[in-house]
Amino acid sequence: MKKILAIWLLCFAHHLSAQVSEYPLKKSSLLWKIEGPGLSAPSYLFGTMHMIEPEYFFFPDKLEKLMLSTEELVMELPGLPTREESMSLLTLKEGSFFDYFSKEQSDSLFQWASANLSMKETLFRKTMDSMKPFVFVQLATQWKFIGNMESYERRFEALAITNKIPISGLETAADQMAIFDHLSKEQQTEMVMESIRNPEKIMQQTREMEQLYVDQNIDSMYMMILDQESVIVDEQATFLDDRNSRWIPLIIQHIKSHSTFIAVGAGHLGGPNGVVRLLQGKGYTLTPIRIK
Repeated sequence: MKKILAIWLLCFAHHLSAQVSEYPLKKSSLLWKIEGPGLSAPSYLFGTMHMIEPEYFFFPDKLEKLMLSTEELVMELPGLPTREESMSLLTLKEGSFFDYFSKEQSDSLFQWASANLSMKETLFRKTMDSMKPFVFVQLATQWKFIGNMESYERRFEALAITNKIPISGLETAADQMAIFDHLSKEQQTEMVMESIRNPEKIMQQTREMEQLYVDQNIDSMYMMILDQESVIVDEQATFLDDRNSRWIPLIIQHIKSHSTFIAVGAGHLGGPNGVVRLLQGKGYTLTPIRIK
């Protein structure tokens, strides 16, 4: 009985001693060194931007060397799904893309496609008819970046493959698609309309987010996400907090096995329920490493 009590007191004392960073952070970074109980070697946590303009993309030698010094790369997804898997996930099981929209909304989409993609209504209907609304959201978000974007995930993946470092994922493509599938029809409609409503504002917000990324200020990135009026903000728990919580046991499993490099969207690092503070709450020490 005394032995059990001693173990309980030790665990309780360890829980009390867990140092969770103040919010917002005074000292921030995109890269964090993870040390703590049960780890034979340090691991690293890095915040990416899934899509970023070349002038904001930076990948110093220090970052590459740290990634190559680890024994496993863990990202949100363990690589891109095959074309067949993608089509299965992105195609509606029944109905049409245009069932989500009123005539006025559809006309706005036709006008957008004509102005920005040089795509007439007939071709746009044929292209989008069987697609989920998520496909258009991605198209409207990324079309200005086509041919002019960089990807941290692709760079890390290429390095891992070249150096024979195993790659794992915290989620599957099906997991990520399910987040959008579970939104109501009205929410999916609103996400589409949001993506074309004010393109100048969207581009301005994108540039502001990219600058915060270059400044390596993860809490400010998190606050900017919450400051926007969007379905994602309304469903913050689904898009951010719940996923962060589900990732923590998986991350701990990886870092206890061997030195691991974890690369996830920077929006998941900051905030009271971000990955940095959740790991700190589990007793791990996370030290910011400036890389620029």
